[in-house]
Amino acid sequence: MTDEAGNELREAIRPVLEGKWDGTVAHFKEGRTAQAEDELWNEAASLGWFGVAIAEEHGGLGLGYAGLAVLYEELGRYLAPLPALPMLLAAEAIALAGDDAQKSMWLPKIAAGEIRISMALPLKGEPLPRVTAEGVVSGRVPHVGCGSKVDYLLLPVRSERGVDLAIFDVSAKGVVVTPAPIIDLTRSMCTVTLEGVQTDGARRLLLTAEQWERLLDHASVALALDSVGGGMHILERTVAYMSVRTQFGRPIGSFQALKHRAASWKVWLEGARALTTQAALQVASSAANASSLASSAKASACDVYTGVAGDAIQLHGGIGFTWEHECHLFMKRARLNAAWLGTPLQHRERVAGLSFAAALGPDFSRGGLLAIS
Repeated sequence: MTDEAGNELREAIRPVLEGKWDGTVAHFKEGRTAQAEDELWNEAASLGWFGVAIAEEHGGLGLGYAGLAVLYEELGRYLAPLPALPMLLAAEAIALAGDDAQKSMWLPKIAAGEIRISMALPLKGEPLPRVTAEGVVSGRVPHVGCGSKVDYLLLPVRSERGVDLAIFDVSAKGVVVTPAPIIDLTRSMCTVTLEGVQTDGARRLLLTAEQWERLLDHASVALALDSVGGGMHILERTVAYMSVRTQFGRPIGSFQALKHRAASWKVWLEGARALTTQAALQVASSAANASSLASSAKASACDVYTGVAGDAIQLHGGIGFTWEHECHLFMKRARLNAAWLGTPLQHRERVAGLSFAAALGPDFSRGGLLAIS
């Protein structure tokens, strides 16, 4: 996708988010988050956002990961409550590993927004459900990203042949979805318990190690883009506030100590944006260094977002500490981004492992984040 096409897509997305979801605390005080999510979902579906990366033959726009990158950044900028990442990750998993029948069945529905599907990755240290030879699945999957509503779940399950992905209907007998408390008020997560749920080959995907890593790269860059978008927006709002808030007869933004802090965050954010943009390009082209750049971007962008969101509270003064101001919403989203699907430290260790493996051979790899062996 060309830069011009990317800018046109951004200009199409931003007004919708500004109009449907302004990211204010009023949505949470009045309990309107689920309603706002539904309204935004319907608008996004009608505009084809969920089909940005899906091939045209399956009802999508065919813009690939480059198009998704624009969408992820704008959703982060406005703290949008759409569960875009788990749904679009599921779409890529099906596109990567599904057969023709599975692609024809699921991808058009996802592109049109007719179903709400969420996906989880098999992270090390977390439990995985097990599937018997008869196709009966039991177990628990924590930390599944989802919205206020979900129809289907694409979950990792351990079988005799390795780790597969299985599609479960939320309404099926034995599937229990329990909302999980999280710090981020703009998103939802849940724990899924499977109690003797029957599955079959038509709803199973067998992925290679490379395909699993690509899905992790997709998710890592998505969270980095979300962080860049949110970080840029809260910094812009902070600078605007510093321009009108006066102390000693002068705008506080004119004080050297404060304007230098804001300028420093701008430099850090631009660096994170450059790294994240390059990572998105490499993931889109399936480059050999895509995984290293994806994890580098995730670690860098999440660290910067957490830092700038925290400093924004300080630079806003007393009002920044109140519930009525939106600063805390950015801070909480930044914290979840940093913890979700691997901390910055874990992603830096992944980069180190990949570097060792590239230089000295796979025997010197320090392992990864996924439990797929």
